[in-house]
Amino acid sequence: MSRLLSIFVPARRANLRRALAWWMVLVVVGVLAASLAVAQPATSPDELTLYGLRLKDASAEDFVAAASAAGAQVQTRRADGTVVFDVRAAGVPALQQLTLSTEKSVFVSARFVLKPYGQDNEALRQLLVKKYGVPYTADGARRPFPTFAGRFAPRGSYDWDFAGGMKLVYRQPALGDSTLSYTDVARVQSLPPAAAPLPERAGSALENRF
Repeated sequence: MSRLLSIFVPARRANLRRALAWWMVLVVVGVLAASLAVAQPATSPDELTLYGLRLKDASAEDFVAAASAAGAQVQTRRADGTVVFDVRAAGVPALQQLTLSTEKSVFVSARFVLKPYGQDNEALRQLLVKKYGVPYTADGARRPFPTFAGRFAPRGSYDWDFAGGMKLVYRQPALGDSTLSYTDVARVQSLPPAAAPLPERAGSALENRF
């Protein structure tokens, strides 16, 4: 009997050690996979939209109509095609003012001025990550920035890329306005310098409002 125990007990211990080793391997693999999933930016939609409107080659009138339907209020319309909106009543946290820039009545860029701090700003950044995924840093080395939606607004510029040369840029400078810009970079680059707007430095109803 003692001889059988001397054989059986070490065998059980060896099996237990192997089982624990495999369990640890699975745990480590799971943690690494989760970390990579957080660190990598989510795949953004191919087309950049705002107020439910596809922005690439959108007409100025279509944009004004879509923005107005979402609750934005036109403040001024300039001879150069620029339209300024008050967007505080549109229902998206932190968004305050919107400036639409066009060229020959075609969309070039839409830039929001934001509330730069507090719960509204945090809620906006969380909505952006939910809709578009983790952004890339636009200052210095380009890399995913998984803590973008954290409690405190991060300083610097962060962006998402879309089809057709479209880009979404969140900018939080140390001085000056915090902004969120939807820009047709390809169109801006094709415009003469005097016509180009100043560049940024760099599935609910609510999601169609930003």
